[in-house]
Amino acid sequence: MKKTLFIIFTLITVLLPAKSWADGSVELGAPAKCWTFPRIYTMDEPVTWYFDMTDAGFDEGVDLYMWTWSPSEPDAGNWENSSDFAKLEYVGDNVYKTTIVPLDYYRRANPNLTVADIEGSAGFWMRLKTKNGAYQSAVFSMTWSVSELKDFKESGEAATAYPAKFAMNEPLSILFNIENLTFNGKKGGLLDVNFESLHFHSGLDNWSVLQEAQMWLPEIVNKTKLKHIGGNFYKMDLIPAEYYGVANDYQADNLAYLITTHNPDWAGTTPDALLKAAAAIAYPDPAFSYFPQKVCALDILTLIRQWNEKTSGTLKYTITAGSKTITGEMDGNRDKRQAYINLLKELEGQSGLTKISLKIQNKDGNTVVSTDIPLIPLSDVE
Repeated sequence: MKKTLFIIFTLITVLLPAKSWADGSVELGAPAKCWTFPRIYTMDEPVTWYFDMTDAGFDEGVDLYMWTWSPSEPDAGNWENSSDFAKLEYVGDNVYKTTIVPLDYYRRANPNLTVADIEGSAGFWMRLKTKNGAYQSAVFSMTWSVSELKDFKESGEAATAYPAKFAMNEPLSILFNIENLTFNGKKGGLLDVNFESLHFHSGLDNWSVLQEAQMWLPEIVNKTKLKHIGGNFYKMDLIPAEYYGVANDYQADNLAYLITTHNPDWAGTTPDALLKAAAAIAYPDPAFSYFPQKVCALDILTLIRQWNEKTSGTLKYTITAGSKTITGEMDGNRDKRQAYINLLKELEGQSGLTKISLKIQNKDGNTVVSTDIPLIPLSDVE
């Protein structure tokens, strides 16, 4: 019983900040997606958090602020006037971002906070909100990589990629344990070399699109350098399309790489390794449909628009039927928005109709659907 009460208390602590939000604040939706760069990050290194607020309900581009209370509450007491440090940068297409060092950010509320404290917490719980708190998102937790780092360090693996199959325009992190890497034919051979730094010599599609570790070029030394994350552990962070300078629609099949040293330069290498790319899945084109396919004036008409444009927002429909105009909004999210119209009620008093005209517009007033829907005569309805 005590254990159950402790769990309940912990959940309440995580889901609610120390100070409740202002009375009358309107709660909207949570982010459609969150991600980070680097994909795998430690609590004491810079990381950029991204929030896709598509379909969350906020006005596009409105200033948003981060309100977080786990593992501490950096902006406590400022719900109705968020601090400048909590403001997010608007990237476009309903995406926001902020770049922080998690340990430094959460130390604003607790100067004694440690990396271990963060890793032992319930995670990064938060809302996004307008500056005055009039509108707030639903509660959500931000992506972190505590478990991935722990699992890799305990795995005994020499290298692991996150994700296992990379996408060209998404963050990729590769973790290395040099104790288990083979270098110059010897497992752990890097431990015998007094190097200054380790470097990622690589190429897409079996070395066809190269990013060499050119040690005579300082900018390339910096670009290809692995990040030391303590002990014998290192990592490489990249977004493949940006890193290799290829077009956004370039789709590689694989990424080949080896690891070498700087100072001394190329004291040796690890064996060639190969990462496979994930299959590219394009978002489908928008599609409109309605049900039933044969409509009469007695039906409940369902309007469906799937796979909407990212910035389409809430869709509004206008139906013209004789002298009657019917308007409304299509509920749902980007993947599927729909509306139900009771034609028996809406078309009462209308006679002799052979069709209804439909127009659907996005949030900017642009027409995305314009069509006529035939009405079968009531005499044909059994």
